[in-house]
Amino acid sequence: MAAHGVVEKMKGTRSESTLANYSTAIRSLDIFFNDHPQQTQLDEQLLSAYQFWLQQKGICLNTVSCYIRSLRSIYNLLVGNTLIFNNAFTGGTRTRKRSLSVEDVKKLKALRLKEMPQLEMARDLFLFSIYALGMPFVDMAFMKKENVQFDSIYYMRHKTNQPVFVPLEPLMKYIIRKYQHPDTAYLFPILTTTEQPQAYLQYQNKLNTYNRLLKKLSSLAGLNVNLSSYVVRHTWASLAYSSNIELNVISKALGHTNTNTTQIYIRELEDYRLKDANHVVLGAIFSRRKRRP
Repeated sequence: MAAHGVVEKMKGTRSESTLANYSTAIRSLDIFFNDHPQQTQLDEQLLSAYQFWLQQKGICLNTVSCYIRSLRSIYNLLVGNTLIFNNAFTGGTRTRKRSLSVEDVKKLKALRLKEMPQLEMARDLFLFSIYALGMPFVDMAFMKKENVQFDSIYYMRHKTNQPVFVPLEPLMKYIIRKYQHPDTAYLFPILTTTEQPQAYLQYQNKLNTYNRLLKKLSSLAGLNVNLSSYVVRHTWASLAYSSNIELNVISKALGHTNTNTTQIYIRELEDYRLKDANHVVLGAIFSRRKRRP
């Protein structure tokens, strides 16, 4: 398929995560063509059949949208237009975002894991992510020692290429010292190579392991939330919003290019605030006034 060659040529012009999404979408379409040899031409009808095929395989709509958008970008580079994608699903469905409470974070911190070093490191990295303004795992994995200057961390977010400044707190310094290794350029011992694309492939494997360990930590701590690498950013955003931190400050801390993205992180919290507000209003309406003696 010509699209494979396009992805190769785009190396260096797109982020590793974007190229990985493109490659995954192409592989998926290749499998579809193998399952449907009668389908030979990419058009609106085929895209509709491909979308239905993905859903029949249990792929969620947000992932289907990601595949279609990736294919649309590649098709635009190959052909120069995207008209056949006009009726394809490229939107998103609202998913329930999970975040931890302050008590949940305290439970994680209180876990005694000296006999389980893998779990202990996963817990410490998760806590560091929260302490570091919701730092994503990808940024933590690729963080270099040179990004630490005096009492702060300065880095560019992998996803948005936006600069992020993180003041170092004592708990963060403790975790850095705990896992520092003199024989690596990285801040944490997550990756062992600086060569691309090997480093990115290694990161993907480490991310899978990290998420498996987080699920075990969730069980050990007795949490009602299934921990994952994504939970940390929603947690920091929700805790900051609950502490009346301004939205634009939260957005800057998360490295978002606009506050609309940040609102996705705190939308669930706003829903709960609406619920609480409604309880107050209804309570005022239906409460019985005390009779004067």
